[in-house]
Amino acid sequence: MTSQYRNQGLAEQLILHLLKWGKDKGAKYSYLAVLMNNEPALRLYSKIGFSEIYKYWYRIEEMN
Repeated sequence: MTSQYRNQGLAEQLILHLLKWGKDKGAKYSYLAVLMNNEPALRLYSKIGFSEIYKYWYRIEEMN
């Protein structure tokens, strides 16, 4: 995304509309996955009301 679209509330509105759509379709819960170093996303999700419930630990195995 180019910087011209940042800080306009577009992501917030998109997420809020998706949450409303889900609720209208009967969803009772919503979950997000985000990398811990994605500070802008963490701020946005917190602003909307999401909170951390647990952390994922990703592991890789090198194949020789």
